[in-house]
Amino acid sequence: MSVLDTLLSRNSHARLVEPGPDAQALKAILRAALRAPDHGRLRPWRYVVIQGERRQALGKCFVDSLKLRGVSDTAKLDKAAKAPLRAPMILAGLLHEVEHTTIGRDEQGHAVAASLAAAQIAAEFLGFGCIWRTGSYATDPLVVEMLGGAPGDQVVGFLYLGTRDGPSKLLPEESLDAFVSHF
Repeated sequence: MSVLDTLLSRNSHARLVEPGPDAQALKAILRAALRAPDHGRLRPWRYVVIQGERRQALGKCFVDSLKLRGVSDTAKLDKAAKAPLRAPMILAGLLHEVEHTTIGRDEQGHAVAASLAAAQIAAEFLGFGCIWRTGSYATDPLVVEMLGGAPGDQVVGFLYLGTRDGPSKLLPEESLDAFVSHF
């Protein structure tokens, strides 16, 4: 499959099972992420790989995050605990803002998002399914700290990676006319 074919057929896949990316595939995915557009080459991204038993630790952190916000519903807490177990590997992409006089936090966040998109395309190209998740955990200081982030950092996305379980959902062909104009 060509890169263009990968881009045109990319589709989030929520049901992911073992195997996830091995060390060689993960290295390729991360190297692709590092090639993303980055104004000023500030490198405002940090990546954290979560796999194996560390997924359970992340689930506990998600539960603690909800409890700190007053959530006590056991179904919601159980769902949070199990969330990281939905894929064999999670790649968290964090925004680690770099002080700069003209390149602000928003632009740096866009660079991190572009890097995660590149990682997702690389994973797809290598044959892995992927889904990008965010939610309230992404900006929670407890979660960011647990992932090794500094104060002020935030998770731009959690990429859940693994082998697709079941068929991918069919996406309709989008009309360019609905989204594109010319100036």
